[in-house]
Amino acid sequence: MKKILSILFMSAIFVAAASAQQIERLFDKYQEDERFNYIYQKRPSVMDRLNDANTSYLDIMILNKTTASLGRQMLTLNSADKSLEDSFTREVENALNADKYEQISIVRNGKNRVETYEKITDKGTAKVSFIKNPGNIMVTLNLYEPKK
Repeated sequence: MKKILSILFMSAIFVAAASAQQIERLFDKYQEDERFNYIYQKRPSVMDRLNDANTSYLDIMILNKTTASLGRQMLTLNSADKSLEDSFTREVENALNADKYEQISIVRNGKNRVETYEKITDKGTAKVSFIKNPGNIMVTLNLYEPKK
């Protein structure tokens, strides 16, 4: 009985570790794929952060001086292949669900859609923008230090 419980406990830990950070693995998987444009920026400037849809000038300059950016990554699908577009969209949605991101906004205009997700942990805040336009799929990941 103890062996069975030990095996179940170890399996649960392995599954939890394997499902963690799926969105980061997605960037690792496609960063060298020719069908995607990939951008990595270690520490975006204040002006870059002002361009984030979820960050206001007041938030950056006054209230949140202790929240520094840890970097950002962007993947843009560069292919007109509808099946690749569909499978990549499903893959992103599955990664967001596996990492337990919370959807914080949706903007829809016709067939164009922008979804924003956030996950706050003791290690910091991760924000994902998922842009789904016909023929143009883009995912951005912004990481921020924890608030002090």
